[in-house]
Amino acid sequence: MNQMYIAGIDEAGRGPVLGPLVIAGVVINEKDLNPLVEEGLTDSKLMPKVRRESMYAEILNLTVDYRIVIIDAYEIDEMRNNATNLNRIEINAIIKMLGALTKWKKAFVDACDRNADRMQLILRNNVQENIVAEHFADVKYPIVSAASVIAKVIRDQEIEKAHEKFGVDFGSGYSHDAKTNQFLVDYYSKHGELPVIARKSWETSKRVIRLHEQSKMDEFFSNAE
Repeated sequence: MNQMYIAGIDEAGRGPVLGPLVIAGVVINEKDLNPLVEEGLTDSKLMPKVRRESMYAEILNLTVDYRIVIIDAYEIDEMRNNATNLNRIEINAIIKMLGALTKWKKAFVDACDRNADRMQLILRNNVQENIVAEHFADVKYPIVSAASVIAKVIRDQEIEKAHEKFGVDFGSGYSHDAKTNQFLVDYYSKHGELPVIARKSWETSKRVIRLHEQSKMDEFFSNAE
């Protein structure tokens, strides 16, 4: 029986102000993906949470190899402070992951660079030629959809752990989430610093600090009058 092992890589948590960036890579025999596609495998963001979580175990059972990289908020800040942008952070992690994954003959990657061809060239130059990097690969290629499910479920688990640690449901961790913004404001007001899970180099974090300092200044001048 022919075995065509392919690799897929995708991430979850690239943009939020809270929590880690999770990158997942999976290697699966291509024909084994067909039943998952019939069950509705697609980009994890388009799947209900319950379906993602049930398919998570199915995907791991099919893998011949997989890797997970969790890049915490403070690590992202440190690298960005050293002039490494988010694209480069992710691409560097993907290069290492492709080098660590075994058995695959061809790899498919969801492109994080706005120029997918440029990212594909970087990956090919640093790993090997048989790599495809495209935008929306998590919709186009089931192997990348599988990786997106793994990354998303693990990212969600990390956020749930943080909810328990801080004793508050701060929502998704994204800047558009009102719960997330309120948590940041309340935490900074109480502790005078941002929580360890906050990406301090994000504009949302900087805005929370500015608003707090402005309110203190307004209070000072109000009392002075």
